[in-house]
Amino acid sequence: AGKLDMYSCQKALATHWKPWLEHTSVLLEDATCYETDMRFPTDVKLLWECCDWVYGQIKLLCKYNKVRRPRSKYDQQKQKYLNYQRSRKKTHKKTIRRVKSLLYLLEKLQGQLTDLEAQATESGCVLPLRYYKRTGTIRMILGQQQEMFETGKSVPDRIVSIAKDYIRPIVRGKETKQVEFGPKVNMVQVDGINFIDYLSFDAFNECKRFIPSIRLCRELFGKTTHTAADAIYATNENRKYCTQNNITTSFKRKGKAGKHEQQRQKIQRILSTERATRMEGSFGTEKSHYGLDKIKARTKPTEILWEFFGVHTANAKRVATKRQEKLSRQEAA
Repeated sequence: AGKLDMYSCQKALATHWKPWLEHTSVLLEDATCYETDMRFPTDVKLLWECCDWVYGQIKLLCKYNKVRRPRSKYDQQKQKYLNYQRSRKKTHKKTIRRVKSLLYLLEKLQGQLTDLEAQATESGCVLPLRYYKRTGTIRMILGQQQEMFETGKSVPDRIVSIAKDYIRPIVRGKETKQVEFGPKVNMVQVDGINFIDYLSFDAFNECKRFIPSIRLCRELFGKTTHTAADAIYATNENRKYCTQNNITTSFKRKGKAGKHEQQRQKIQRILSTERATRMEGSFGTEKSHYGLDKIKARTKPTEILWEFFGVHTANAKRVATKRQEKLSRQEAA
């Protein structure tokens, strides 16, 4: 995972697959989100996970330092948390009460952990790097949750998991899933073969990736004459770039109709249909059959590698089919 160079790998694959591809001048583009395998995060769940982890470290350090465990309301709060989770109707009043109690408990436990940590360090204990990383993540979560509790507004770069602190909420606006948790990918497709243009765990506006994606396809396959993308990509900047480079798009026309309006509309319909069916269908295939439905990787580099292999394993299957069909036609001829 640490050695993956996505651009070089995709360039090598494109060079190897190019002889079996036909319509390399037509580019389809869309964005999707590959969800990571994690429980749906709520403020109460996240704060309780922090409290539980910190309390576990307190017990270990007390055992190492041979001191009594400091007093806290952990056991009482644990029972109240379990009662809250079992209740069918989690009212806003109950949720606010739990968040307030857990914020107070976490702040107290963190102070106790800091004292025990200093005591253990003085006696020669060397704590691992992952311990300091996790405690730093929990401190950031505590600060973010306190700010949200006081202001009632969300915060930028919100952490939703102590184990995967790189995951961010991706608001997609879908009917079934308003929010997804995982990397957002801007994907380009050439003759049914997908390539990763841009991957980020932070939300981004995909319309800014339109021009770089065309440049990527030109580097991989040469000339690009037609492109199809969603309506969000149809900005004035992208339209101007396509006009200057003689690229036909699937965007709705702005202004007066031209001389060949009927032909333009026909090409637009074909491109739009191809993107809506072929490209979005490929996303569903990758998620259903190539392990990209719920990514079970534990670290950020491994998760990126998982997505890379899932996308290009599906591509290898498609290229193998195209290769067999082309060889069969040649033998028949």
